[in-house]
Amino acid sequence: MDFKQWSLRGKIVLVGVLLPTLLIVVLLRLYSAESKEKTLTAFADKARGICLTAESTRQEMETKWELGLFSATQLREYAEQGQREKVLATVPVFSAWNAAMRKAQEGGYTFKVPKFKPRNPKNEPDELEAKALKLMSDQNLDEYYEIDPAMNAVRYFRAVRLSTTCMLCHGDPATSQELWGTSNGTDPTGGPMENWKVGEVHGAFEVIQSLDAADKQLSASIAKAVWLVVVGLMIMAVLFATLVIRIVSNGVINPVRRVIADLSSGASNLLDAANQVSSSSNELADGAARQAASLEETSSALEEVSSMSKQNADNVNQTSLMAENARKSAEVAQTSMLKMGEAISSIKKSADQTAVIMKTIDEIAFQTNLLALNAAVEAARAGEAGAGFAVVAEEVRSLALRSAEAAKQTAQLIEESQKNASNGVTASDEVKDILTQIVDGVNKVSQLAREITVASSEQAQGVEQINSAVSDVDQVTQANAAISEEAASASEELSGQAKEMNELVQVLADIVGAKASGSGPASSGGSPPRSKQPSLPVARKKGPAPAAPKTGQKQLAQPKATPTKTGAAKPAEVIPFDDDEFENF
Repeated sequence: MDFKQWSLRGKIVLVGVLLPTLLIVVLLRLYSAESKEKTLTAFADKARGICLTAESTRQEMETKWELGLFSATQLREYAEQGQREKVLATVPVFSAWNAAMRKAQEGGYTFKVPKFKPRNPKNEPDELEAKALKLMSDQNLDEYYEIDPAMNAVRYFRAVRLSTTCMLCHGDPATSQELWGTSNGTDPTGGPMENWKVGEVHGAFEVIQSLDAADKQLSASIAKAVWLVVVGLMIMAVLFATLVIRIVSNGVINPVRRVIADLSSGASNLLDAANQVSSSSNELADGAARQAASLEETSSALEEVSSMSKQNADNVNQTSLMAENARKSAEVAQTSMLKMGEAISSIKKSADQTAVIMKTIDEIAFQTNLLALNAAVEAARAGEAGAGFAVVAEEVRSLALRSAEAAKQTAQLIEESQKNASNGVTASDEVKDILTQIVDGVNKVSQLAREITVASSEQAQGVEQINSAVSDVDQVTQANAAISEEAASASEELSGQAKEMNELVQVLADIVGAKASGSGPASSGGSPPRSKQPSLPVARKKGPAPAAPKTGQKQLAQPKATPTKTGAAKPAEVIPFDDDEFENF
């Protein structure tokens, strides 16, 4: 069975049982190690006692030699008589070895005296004995012990150092003739004298004690303890499982189930809100991009309008200058026209005076004609005397007639000239009036041109300001587009985190053995209803075309508050206990 699929109670019970089990196993291991150590110490103490007893026997023999109970002469006599056993009985080490060996079988140990280059082949050291002898000799140790895995025994070594008495048989070979009467450097037993020195490690007392009995006793004790521990753990597991089922169900699983339900609902709401925010952010980013493109086109059009406004202002300035020049020319023409009117009036007066003069001339011609007629009549009366006067009178009459005719024609011309002068005066007055109207119109046109110039300048400035404002709005729009893209990315990340939260909720539900509710990806139930509330309008700076705030956006549903229970709780509410709890466990 997969451990990940276990419920929280099962995991807690398993941990609660495994920890004491591991602790008890560790304690048993420590007990076993300590028991072995104590056994080893006891065996070493026992072996030390045996070796000390052997050393005591050896020292006793050394004392006898010092007291003169034994001597080299006596041993020489024993050797000459062939009494080898008596010779060996006087050797301190041999006596100690015999004393230890007598009770070896009864004491449950084996006693040996391993040596380097022994005279008795039985004392030839094995590998471990050689190691112990070398270690004691090199490090000047008095004792050493080690566990031999092959024999499953404790092997204790006590160093045997050469004394003065030992030099009789193991000393300088040159003394063999003096001591034992041999010229080949041998002692009474026939063995060669090794020329050893006092204090050197000659060998060791070895006590070998088997660990089989101790191991059997320890195994029996541990087996009994394990049996008791297993029974105790089973009883503890049942009690602990019952307690955990009640406590965890009441204090952990039920509250965690409620938390899982709230988290699942909140995660579902968060996922929906994140998806909606992501969609809105994408739409806002697209709208901002389109708005930025429109603002760029508007900015370009405004730049063209600004250029045209400047050109119109320049044209209006030129028109104003031309109107001003026309006004000045009209004023000069009006002045000239006034002068011309005055000249025409003077001509009319002169013509009137000429007409009066011509009328006088006509009257003179008429009187002259009458006088000529009278002269002709009088000449006729005079006859031939008056013939010359008659001719003169005829000529005068002819001149008078021509003068009258000329005066008549001149009068007609003068009359026409008067009429023309009158017409000229009238036309001059009309032209003067027209020029006055033209001057007034030019003045008005010049005033309007100046006003148009000022208005065009103000319009150009306004267009520049609008262009600058549109540029600022374009920058803000691009910034909003970038922020919208970041918001869309953040909302997508939030959506991913909401999905991860749903997965974590499902993992938590699996841990505690509960089923996650909600519409998350890990649950199969329907999503709980969420209340839709309009979002608050966002405060914006005043601009040329503020965007209307969107309404009807979803908000995260608030987690439902867990109602608190008041009053005395029933026993079943304090420790709920169902049959399903054991089935789940």
